[in-house]
Amino acid sequence: MNFNKLAVTINVWKDYGACFDFYTETMGLVPSWGDRASEWTSLSAKEGAPPCIAIFDANLMAKGDKAYGSPKAFTQPDTITLTIPTDDVERDYKRLKEAGVEFIGIPESKEMGSKSVKFRDTEGNLLELGEFENYFTGTDE
Repeated sequence: MNFNKLAVTINVWKDYGACFDFYTETMGLVPSWGDRASEWTSLSAKEGAPPCIAIFDANLMAKGDKAYGSPKAFTQPDTITLTIPTDDVERDYKRLKEAGVEFIGIPESKEMGSKSVKFRDTEGNLLELGEFENYFTGTDE
């Protein structure tokens, strides 16, 4: 396994176009492959950077992969959070709020040396924007 090349794919069940607009227009990511009319789009933080997120029309997966069973209802609690590191939560919180993102609370500092705030994309996926000094490294540096 090569976890240092881990990629996130968001399976879009509701509205692919709205999800594409959220990640490009609201979040500011740049398509590196695909577009709003595609069934799959890889998104990068900036032009020329490697992809960091992909969105995929999951309805196609349910049709094409006989072994895959699509969810019967969207009643399951959150089982994953897409964590987006930033060096300034307040700045990005303000920018995204002005772009129309509805946050779950306000940026708050945590005991483990982080500051974060959560929100959802157009598909209802839980995202967390945060400053994580030592959270991912496990160091005290």
